[in-house]
Amino acid sequence: MIRLAMITAASLALLSACQAAGTASAPAEPTQPAPSQADIEGVQGGETILAVGQTLHIALPSNATTGYQWRVSDVEGSVLTPSEPFGQEAVDPHPPGMVGVGGQTHWRFTAQRAGTVTLTFTYARAWERDTPPAETATYRIVVR
Repeated sequence: MIRLAMITAASLALLSACQAAGTASAPAEPTQPAPSQADIEGVQGGETILAVGQTLHIALPSNATTGYQWRVSDVEGSVLTPSEPFGQEAVDPHPPGMVGVGGQTHWRFTAQRAGTVTLTFTYARAWERDTPPAETATYRIVVR
């Protein structure tokens, strides 16, 4: 009888351990930087108006597993300065072990002085120098 109780207790402990191992959470994936309430979302292809001191947030869909990356070009003058995150890709939530998952690349800029600037983002592979970008996104920013 004592032997049966010991076997039952050991079996329950083993089942409990297996259940806990099966429900263990996967390592945390990087989370997308959420825009703060002070951030102004950029208007692609349009005009975004900021006051000096405000923060501009731009997020573009991306997938680093394809080799493509967004690059910022045509940053004019000192109207905007980079803030964190700057060019950071955050992968969309996905099941553990899933590969090739896309996400968004995030940029923040702080408005430093009054003026107008055009931000141009190109989505291309670094090694394809003679190939036009797969995508281009343009933002006209006015700081007052």
